[in-house]
This record gives sequence, structure tokens and C-alpha cells, in this order.
Amino acid sequence: MVLESIITPKTARRNPIAMIILGILYAVIAIVLGYFIFPSDPSLSIIFLTSLAALPLMINVLVQEEEEDIEYLKSKKMPLIKDHMDVFYDFAFLFTGFFICFLIAYIFLPDSYAKLFFEKQIETIESILGPNGFFSSTMKVVSAEEGFKIILVNNFKVLLFAILFSFLYGAGAIFILAWNSSILSVAMGNFIKTKLITISQVTGITLLTNYFQVSSLGLLRYLIHGIPELSAYFFGAVAGGIISAAVIRRDYKDPRFYDILLDSLDLIALASLLLIIGALLEVSVTPWIIGWA
Repeated sequence: MVLESIITPKTARRNPIAMIILGILYAVIAIVLGYFIFPSDPSLSIIFLTSLAALPLMINVLVQEEEEDIEYLKSKKMPLIKDHMDVFYDFAFLFTGFFICFLIAYIFLPDSYAKLFFEKQIETIESILGPNGFFSSTMKVVSAEEGFKIILVNNFKVLLFAILFSFLYGAGAIFILAWNSSILSVAMGNFIKTKLITISQVTGITLLTNYFQVSSLGLLRYLIHGIPELSAYFFGAVAGGIISAAVIRRDYKDPRFYDILLDSLDLIALASLLLIIGALLEVSVTPWIIGWA
């Protein structure tokens, strides 16, 4: 496959910028193909095509990671979480590429195209947050404790799907991550567009500095709780992918397979802790930022 041959797993692990550029490229191609193949409803096909392009590379990366686990165990060493940071960063930088492409597309494309390309994402956000896309209306009707429980349950569902998709489809969690990157892009894009409209109505002009100011606020608003939550999904994807690679290579016949399972459970435990931290930040810090912004 042409896209698969652009970069090798070894090169990817040494070049984060290449992974970001690759993520942008995959998403751009998916947007173009999604529109021409499914012109009436391309939003989900864009996510599918983005994931499809990234799948071969990330499967190879996870197979390499599992092989390294085996080598560690042969030397009677248990792999530590820090030993998985290379593949963690692979997921993170690829996600960043998806996010950058989707955010730019949502903000700068004409509204008719933006709404068409991200129709399902807009519907999902409105079903959770309301038509204005802000948490504040939701937070008024539930206590912080109830909000924490709701957010935590939803986030654990996403983590479970990330683990299962990676286990069943190798790097199948890419679909979950691509979907979440598009959701985050639309949510942040809505925030930026709304603020810029407000600024232009008050001042009559929209300067380049306004874009930077509003974009910074948008990043602050969503990434304070988004970073630990997304990190949890990345670790879940790595854990499921390592087990999947071990099963594919029939390493479950090796006595060291149980050590691989324990290694993956450590990653899942860390992911769970990060989700708790993210939910706490979302109900405590994020509402304050919304009120301030």
C-alpha cells in the first residue's frame, strides 16, 4: 500500500514530526475521498478512511513493541511503563496530526462544508452539551459529584472500547482515537468560532492576534482535562495492542505470556488513574475556565 510505505515503524519511533505530518496527510486524504465517495454523508467515512490509512503502520509498531517485551523478559527484566513511551508517543503524535487537520478544516472551510464533513460529530456534541456546545448549562443541573460520576463512566467506556478494539483489530483503537480527535476539533472549533464572532461584533474587526488569543483559550479549556484522558486512551490502546500482537504471534504458548499480561494490566491501571484525574479536572477546573473565558 502506498500510504503504508511512506514511513516505517522504526522511522516513526524516531521522528515525531513525521508522525504528526503523517496524521495530517491521512486526515486530508480521508476528507477528500470521503466527500467524493459519500458526498451526502461523509462524516463517518472520513473517520473510517483516516483509521484505515493509519492501521498498518500502528499494527507494525505494536508488533515491534510486543517483541521488545519478549526480549526484556528473556533477560529476566519486567518492562516498565517508561519502556512503552515510544509507542505511546506514536499514538499521541498521530492523534495530534488528525486533530490539527480536523480543527483547521472545521474552522476555515465554509460553514456548509464544515457541517457536512462533521455532521455526526456536531450531533454527538449537541446531544451531550446542548446546542451551544458549552458545559456550563449541563453543570447547572447536576452537582459536581454527579458530573464526576457521569464523566468517569463515559470515559471508562471509551477506554474499554480502546482496549477491545486494539485487542480485536490490532491497532483498532485508532478508530476511537480518530473519532475523539474529530470530536475535540469540532468542540474547540465551535468555541473559537463563537468567540471570534463575539469579538467581531464588539470591535467590528477580527485580527490575527484574536485568533491566537481565542485559540489559546480553547486549548486551555479542553486540554487541561483532555491531556490525562487522551493519555489514558493511548495507554489502553498500547495495552490491548500488545496482548493482540502476542496472541497473533502465538506467544501465549510461551510461559512469559503471563508477564506480558501483567505488563498490560499495569498500563490499564495507569490509564484508569489518569481518567480519574481527568474527570476531577473536568468538574473542578474546566467550569472555572469557562466562566473566566
